[in-house]
Parts: sequence; C-alpha cells; structure tokens
Amino acid sequence: MESRERVMTALMRGQPDRVPWIENDIEEFLQISLMDGRKDYTPGELCRKLGMDAFGYHFPSGGEGTHTQALQTKDSIKDAFYFPKKVTFDFVPPWIAEMGVVPETGRTFIKKPLLTSRDSLKLFDEFLPDPDHPARYELVAKWIDKYREGFAIFPRIRLGSASMFESMGLETFSYLMYDDPDLVKEIHRRFAEWSARVVEHLNELDFDFYWVNDDHADTKNSWVNMEMYEEFLKPYQMIVAKALKKPWIFHSDGNLFPILEGLLTLGMDAIHPIQPSAMDINRVKAEYGDRVCIVGNIDLNYTLTLGTPQEVEAEVRDRLEKIGKGGGYMISSANSLTDYCKLENVWAMAETIKKYGKY
Repeated sequence: MESRERVMTALMRGQPDRVPWIENDIEEFLQISLMDGRKDYTPGELCRKLGMDAFGYHFPSGGEGTHTQALQTKDSIKDAFYFPKKVTFDFVPPWIAEMGVVPETGRTFIKKPLLTSRDSLKLFDEFLPDPDHPARYELVAKWIDKYREGFAIFPRIRLGSASMFESMGLETFSYLMYDDPDLVKEIHRRFAEWSARVVEHLNELDFDFYWVNDDHADTKNSWVNMEMYEEFLKPYQMIVAKALKKPWIFHSDGNLFPILEGLLTLGMDAIHPIQPSAMDINRVKAEYGDRVCIVGNIDLNYTLTLGTPQEVEAEVRDRLEKIGKGGGYMISSANSLTDYCKLENVWAMAETIKKYGKY
C-alpha cells in the first residue's frame, strides 16, 4: 500500500498492510535535527526519512524554524495568515490574548487572555483574519500539488473550544458560565463560525482528512461535565463538524472519559492522543474501537523525552501488537514530537515501527 491508502484504511477502522505512523505536529527545531541540520527539505523527504505516512502542520522551508504558537501582534496576525513565509497547513485562529515568550527557549505562552467581558468582543475584528481571503488557499493548493507524492495530507483546524478556553482563560470561562452564560456562548459561536468558513474553503482542496485540535481536559478530569458540554460546547462545535466533508481526527489531551460519549456524537472518525497519564488505551480500544479509529499513546511525559531507546522500543511494540490488532489504529506520540524529545528516542520509535508494524 502507498501511505495515503494505508492511512485512510486505518482511519475507516480497517486493517492496512502495516500500522500507519502519523503525527499531529513535529516541532521545527526537531525536524531540522532529524534532517541533519537542513532547512530546505520537503515534507515528503521528512516523512520518507522517518517512515511516516502523512503530513500537515508546518515546515521551516522559506523561513527559520519557530515554535508552533508564534508570538503575535495584532498588526502581524492577518498578514501572516494570508501570506505565510514558510510551508504551513495550519488554519487555526490566533489566540485573542497578550502573548509572552520564554527567553531561554523561545517558547511562547499566554500572559493575559483578553476575551473577558462584553466590551472585549470588538477584539474579534482586530485579531481574526478574513476566512474568505483567497491568498492562503491558493498558496496551499500549490503546496499540495507540489508535495503530495503518495502521502496523506491534512490541515489542522479547531472547533472553537480551545480558542475560547485560551482567549478567555479557564477561570473567567468558569465564572461566566454562571454570571453571563450568553457571553460564553457568543464567544464560542464566533470562533466556531470562523472555523466553519475556513473549512468550506478547505473542503475544495485536495486534503485527505482533517486534524481538529481542541483541548477539553487535564489529566484528572474534563473541564466541563456532560451537562455543561451539551449546553456550552456541543451546539457550537456542531457548526464546524457539519461543515467537514472529509474524515477527521479529534484531538484533546487529558481525561476525556467524562464527556467522551457526548464528543462522539460530533461524528469524528478518530480520537487522539489517548494520553497515557489520563486514559487507559486498552479500555478505549475495548469500549470504543468499533466506533472510532484510535491514534496515539506513545508517552511524551516520560518515554520519548526522558526514557531510553529500549523503553521506547518496548512501549511502541506493545501498542503495535495490542492496540494495532485487527486494524483501526494509527501510532503516534501522545501529543506531538516536541523539540525536547530525545533525538535517539525518535529514531528508536521509527525503527521499531519499521520492524514490528507489519500485519
């Protein structure tokens, strides 16, 4: 099988010739290290070197490597969306927030969420790019044609929930669910409708599936219970879900079990990343493996970042043999391949998949 057929077979819960390897993200400094310092490689070259079957996210071609949530100013956000200076398949709205950066690492963080009152709704016009601006879509169509080869290709989008959580802050969100529930719903609706407009354009491009990233939980619990989910999240997530005309993977870190039944009604084809410290992948396979493809679970908290290559091999082989059995599984890290993953551990993962991934 070619990579694209392999991915799409597993995504539809079938059994391909081997377990596909896909990643939600590979941070660019790690990409450059994996490519021996080069910055001019194509997405296909990176996939072939690792043995991966799909690409999306972003690549340093055309610009320097940067961390995934770029430091933003209101003046630069829209131009960066319309006219990116590097190859990117990300179509997520910017955080409506004041951003900071860690000088030692260059990693960015939210210093101050800005959507905290009704007066702040005007910031949507200042921050959000025009979802109908043609420049970005025209450029991405050229990239797909240029780089497709035999790989599956995906864009990354949001349902609006993560954008709401991060732009409001969880504390403000929690208070306003009671103090001004209509404001919470209005903020989610605006983010969701923006994403839905973007999706309408992406549906016309030659992507194979979507990767939809919206964190809903930490390792202990989901941030809302089922009743809150049904009222504050699902109606607006459904705006985006109904616009999706291709298969899609839903991503959220943390423990999704309290709201998973509600989430599955959105109609996703796969769930990712089944974070080991929060969810038992064996339970997910047993209870939900006949309903969705399972993606992920190679531990980022320890195995890929602090463990040994031998520990990586053992964990990867376990998932291939147990969760891969019968199909409907794609292996990946339990979030993404970050710059702080050990290089030797990423290679150990690649070699183990190559050695033990065949059915």
